Amino acid sequence: MLLSILNEASYKDNIGFIELLDFYKKASKKEIQNIEKIIKNEDWEGYKKEIKRVLGVDLK
Repeated sequence: MLLSILNEASYKDNIGFIELLDFYKKASKKEIQNIEKIIKNEDWEGYKKEIKRVLGVDLK
């Protein structure tokens, strides 16, 4: 069961919705403003980098 959950989280082009929720819980106000700007600009590589930087999660 756990393995299937982990596999689901690592598929290509996953936007990381759960990770975004975790990001909002952990990030500073400035980091939240930054990721909202990244999302608005549809900069998905920047989004992945910001998630990795703050949460340590590597989205594919």
